[in-house]
Amino acid sequence: MQRKNDSLEKIREIISVHQNIALCGHTNPDGDAIGASLSLAASLKKIGKNVCVLLEPYGKKYDLIPNKDLIGSMESVKAIDLFIALDCGDMGRLQGVEMVFHGAKCTMNIDHHASNSYFGQYNYVEENASSTSEIVFKLLQGHFPMDESVAAGLYAGLIYDTGGFRHTSTTPFTMQAAGELMSYDIPYTKIYNALFDSRTFSEMKIMGRAFDKAESCFDGRVVCSSITMKDIEECHGNSKELDAIINYLKGVNDTKIACFLYEKNEMDVKVSFRGNDGYDVCALAQKFGGGGHVKAAGCTIGAPIAQAREMVFTEIEKML
Repeated sequence: MQRKNDSLEKIREIISVHQNIALCGHTNPDGDAIGASLSLAASLKKIGKNVCVLLEPYGKKYDLIPNKDLIGSMESVKAIDLFIALDCGDMGRLQGVEMVFHGAKCTMNIDHHASNSYFGQYNYVEENASSTSEIVFKLLQGHFPMDESVAAGLYAGLIYDTGGFRHTSTTPFTMQAAGELMSYDIPYTKIYNALFDSRTFSEMKIMGRAFDKAESCFDGRVVCSSITMKDIEECHGNSKELDAIINYLKGVNDTKIACFLYEKNEMDVKVSFRGNDGYDVCALAQKFGGGGHVKAAGCTIGAPIAQAREMVFTEIEKML
C-alpha cells in the first residue's frame, strides 16, 4: 500500500463535509487511544456532528477521561459517512469493528506509529508526534471547539504516551500543547495521579507476581517476565491491569530490551517490548506481525506462552 500522507488541512476538510461519524481507537485501548477518540468526538459533537465512539471496555484508571457517554455499540452504528481510526497502526488493531470500517462511505486514519500501514482512504500519520492526542490537539487548534472536557482528555492521552513527559518522543511542541491544555483549568494533577500513581489492590498483586517471575537474561541486557491466566485469576485481577509492568521492567539498570508476555488465552500471547537507544523493538515486534515505535512496541503470538517466549528470545538473540 502506498504510504501517502494527507495534509491536516485536507483532514479538516474531509471531517467538515461529513455528518455521521464513527471514531475508534485500537483494541485493548490505552490512555492515548481513549483520550484522542473521546476528545475528538466531543469537539465534533459541539459543531453538530452525529458521533459515536467504538472502544472496547477499558481499565478503571481511565474513567477520569471525560465524554465516556459518547461510547456506543456496534448495533447503534448505522449509515456511517466517515470512520476515523485513531492510534491504530494497521487494520488488525481495529479488532472487532472492521465491518463498520468497511461499511463507511469514507475512512480516515490518524496515528503516530512508525509502523503505520496507511490503511485509510485519507491518512495523517506523524511518527515524530509524541501521541495521537498531540495530533488531535493540532487538528483542533483554532479550527474546532475546545473546552475543559476536550482538553482534559487530550492531556490524559498526551501524558500517558510520554510517560509523564519522560519519553524521548517528548518535544518542545509537546510541552507547548500541554501548557495550552492546562490553560483550560483541567485537573492535571488528578489526571497524572490516576494514570501513574494509582492502582487497584489486584493490580498491585499482579505486578508483584510479575516482578517475582522476572528474569535477567543475556548478561543482564534483557529483562523479561510473563503472566499466565492462572496468575491473573489467583490475584483476582484482569488483563486490563497489566499496562504498567513493562515500564518497570525497562527501568532495571543496564537493561537494553525489556519484554513482557501475558496469556490472552491458551494459544494467544500478548507481548510488549521496550528498547533502549540503539535497539529497535518495533522491528522486533514486526517479526511477529506487530508494530509500534522504535522504543516501544508489541505484538500477539499465536502459540503457548512457553513457545512464544522461545520465539521472542530467538529474535532478541539475533538483535544482540
